[in-house]
Amino acid sequence: MSHCSDRLLHNVLLLTVVAILLSLAACGKAPANSRDVVVIVPSATANEPAPELAADDLSMLQTAGATSTDADAYVVDPATGQPTEVPLTPRRTDGQVEYGPRRSDLLAQNVDRVEQILRGEAADGPFDLLGLIASAVRATSPPGTLLILSSGLSTEGGFDLRQVGWDASPATVAAQLKARGLLPVLAGWQVVFSGLGDTAGTQPPLPLPQRTTLTGYWMAICHAAGAPSCRADEMTRPDPPSRSKTAVPVVPVPTVQSVRGPHGSTSISIPNDELFGFASASLLAGADSILGPLAAKARSGHLTATITGYASPDGGSPAYNLALSRARALTVRARLVALGLPPSQITRVTGLGTDGETSQACDVNGQFDETVCALKRRVVVLLTPVPSA
Repeated sequence: MSHCSDRLLHNVLLLTVVAILLSLAACGKAPANSRDVVVIVPSATANEPAPELAADDLSMLQTAGATSTDADAYVVDPATGQPTEVPLTPRRTDGQVEYGPRRSDLLAQNVDRVEQILRGEAADGPFDLLGLIASAVRATSPPGTLLILSSGLSTEGGFDLRQVGWDASPATVAAQLKARGLLPVLAGWQVVFSGLGDTAGTQPPLPLPQRTTLTGYWMAICHAAGAPSCRADEMTRPDPPSRSKTAVPVVPVPTVQSVRGPHGSTSISIPNDELFGFASASLLAGADSILGPLAAKARSGHLTATITGYASPDGGSPAYNLALSRARALTVRARLVALGLPPSQITRVTGLGTDGETSQACDVNGQFDETVCALKRRVVVLLTPVPSA
């Protein structure tokens, strides 16, 4: 009888352990004595905001420290390529994992230490992001997460955007870099890019189509380098001024301007010359290269769009300019819908003509300036997140 009781007790305990392990797995918690590594790669050049962690990035570090008994972050110095290790798992002074009342405070201190190190980073050399990534993966062995805080506008090394330009095929670019042996080995690394296209200093803002192309380049490079997972973090990060004093080259960008506004809105100003011929409301053949990524961004991000047309005051009557600006705005609306943007996400379409300006608005020092007038002929698309209920 005693033997049967022992076997019954053993089976009950075994089933209990299995149930606990399954429960932990379902909750996404790491098993005991697990290792979790996050390597943070800030490029920190003069032409991009100083490196800061987005909310999702902070959550990643906090989760690693909370669920692993051996979690570490490594912050790679962009000037030297050398890593600084920061333990994330809360520990007591004797080295044992802290499970007591100080656990939350210790975890917060560990994550804050990572942020402090990042706030001191500043590049003092060329902007070679491929080279920096190659240095970063030598910080420790995979598996792990590679968090790349960078605008991605590399101007040195194997991937120089000034040479690649904005019209190349991302897959072709990645394949050529791989054939030349210029890609880092990313096998075992979950790669997250945060801040792609964010600019500062002398680097002009990146228009939406080029931001999309830039993301395509780095996703293709990441996959070609063997990473099992590659994604771009769309979270908004703080944009403090760069701390780097070392000038780096500017990457030329087209004239479409994209400006981030309040409440997560983005204003995209498209010169009429990029979309229309002279005095015409019919789209040029290449207009989809601008409007296609814009429609995709609004659709996938569930953003509402308002479309406003403007004219310059240097020709035509106010009534003519008003009619032309509205016709062009309606043409843009129709094309965005044809490219897949639901009509319900377009909340307003209007033309403002010259918006009350006179011909003197194009003058510089009393002389007519066509460059100034050309900037006034435009279609502005404002993308705004739908407020949460």
